[in-house]
Amino acid sequence: FGIDPRVLPILDSLDSSKPDIAGIEEMIDGVISVRLRNMANSVYYGAMRRGNAKNFTDVVTSLGMRPTKNFIVAMALFSRLGGEHALLELKSFATALFARIIAEQMGFDQSSREEAELGGLFLNLGKVVIASYQVKSRTGIEPAFVEKYHQYFAAEIIARFNLPEYLRNLIQEERLVLQQRTFSIQGIVYLAQCLVEKIIDQFGVIEIKSPMPEVMNNLEVTLGSIISEHFNMIGLGKFVKVIPA
Repeated sequence: FGIDPRVLPILDSLDSSKPDIAGIEEMIDGVISVRLRNMANSVYYGAMRRGNAKNFTDVVTSLGMRPTKNFIVAMALFSRLGGEHALLELKSFATALFARIIAEQMGFDQSSREEAELGGLFLNLGKVVIASYQVKSRTGIEPAFVEKYHQYFAAEIIARFNLPEYLRNLIQEERLVLQQRTFSIQGIVYLAQCLVEKIIDQFGVIEIKSPMPEVMNNLEVTLGSIISEHFNMIGLGKFVKVIPA
């Protein structure tokens, strides 16, 4: 899948040294490195401050060890898709961001927000694997096959890359799971997915209305400006339209 096997153990170990973490940048595709740096320097991941991640160790510190690993795996898989599957990548990153925002606004802790975000990012993991095979083999695959088997392929990738077990449970459980008095992470991810599907089905892109900062490049941010900047940072800005409200 285009991932240097040396990367994953470094990000799996809390004892990895700073030089080891910094060296990851030389082991991953340059486009992925740029996208990770941009994410770390964005308002959303940069603790409401831009430009703090000066080296790759700072990038990993900003994003977190486990999220960085999962982002690298996801981006490597998405990089194998053709242009005809661009919406699959957009839907995945949009579901991830919306799930994290919803979890944050519902008062979930940082760890749960990360789980919601990564759950949204990997929800269609099996479909990404199938789509990458289509691109490589130049063969068509019936939608019915994709819907029937994408969860199986997702489980195989989760096992191969030692991804968090909660991702397997989230992807394979099709019923809505509730906690005692709140939505579960899975419920939040499904809610975010429904929002994304509805918006894209209607507009073909992520089109939203939101208040925007009155002055560009100042310290004021709104949810709309955060969403817009996030997609610009990961190279999907052309698929996002924010109409000032």
